[in-house]
Amino acid sequence: MRGMALAPSQHPSSTPSRTCTSRAALTSVVLLVAALALSACGSQQADAAAIVNGTTISEKDVQTVSTQLNTLAQGEQKLTPSIVLLNLILAPYVLAEADRAGKGVPDTQARRVIAKVDKPSRQTLDFVRMQLAIPSLTTAAKATILTTVAKADIAVNPRYGTFDAKQIAISPNTPNWIRASIPAAAK
Repeated sequence: MRGMALAPSQHPSSTPSRTCTSRAALTSVVLLVAALALSACGSQQADAAAIVNGTTISEKDVQTVSTQLNTLAQGEQKLTPSIVLLNLILAPYVLAEADRAGKGVPDTQARRVIAKVDKPSRQTLDFVRMQLAIPSLTTAAKATILTTVAKADIAVNPRYGTFDAKQIAISPNTPNWIRASIPAAAK
């Protein structure tokens, strides 16, 4: 093979420049994908189900509470992760107002209610304490909670839905590529 002329594309000096161009293109693509991924997440942390006034409610917390409380739901409707998350968002506000009103619920009372749950987490106890405290609150206390929650900085991970401060609910997200079908008669 000695003495054969090489085409310009086969010349050894052309390989490094193509490699550099390929690396640059790959780096650009990686940076673009990373930027898009980060912008889609907003200010969310990777393992956050929600961030409430700078305090993170982790996905692990949501799963732990769901698992622990759903073990008690024999034949009853189980708690969804979105319902658990909403309650974990509301718990600090309800518990603070209950304590302020002298209607706070101690951990011991919550533990009695969920006695079959082995080693309930702090979040599970707070969830149960909140559920026990709500009926004892006055309408004015509940209105105070709703006003405070509506003013809070609450960011919910899109996999759970969107927090609606007016309704104090988590609404499921509908991807923008899903559209309601138009009935044939309306066309």
